[in-house]
Amino acid sequence: MSITITIVTTANRTLRFTQSAPQQISEILASLQRCTQLFSNRTLVVVSDTGTDVFSPSSITRIELETQTDLSPYLPPGWEIAARALPDCATLTPGLIDEQHIAARIDFFFEGGDTLATWFERNRPLGAAERTMQITRLFEQPIIPYHLVNPGIGFMNPAAMTRASLGIAMSDAPTGAWHVTNA
Repeated sequence: MSITITIVTTANRTLRFTQSAPQQISEILASLQRCTQLFSNRTLVVVSDTGTDVFSPSSITRIELETQTDLSPYLPPGWEIAARALPDCATLTPGLIDEQHIAARIDFFFEGGDTLATWFERNRPLGAAERTMQITRLFEQPIIPYHLVNPGIGFMNPAAMTRASLGIAMSDAPTGAWHVTNA
């Protein structure tokens, strides 16, 4: 078993680390129980064979853990992961949004120029107030999880996010939304 960790920063730098030692992998996976704190901790320290990298979590746009291992037992209980990263060459059917379901492309944009294209699919909350709250509080979440193109999981830092672009028009946009025509 091995794990590849990718960390993307707001300086648009991508660093990759790998680990195949069972004890170190166990420690990394055990830390996922606290993954909602990844971006609110004081530092993220990564020690490799050649040195130590100390990251400011607020300057990380996303962290990805690629592995063939099922990570669900290591994640907080009851988590629903509704987003999946899209490969660069993905061709998609148009999205769907109705009272009960949403399926759409969502592109996330981060400080420093990092971007992530995802396909988002899940049941929608029945109440309009809950649906509005999910949109208006998107950037207040501690973390947004997503599945990778390859087996694994990623974590987006909403505090480093500048925009999320849904590939479908919302029929029940929040009060105060600006309704426009594309120029």
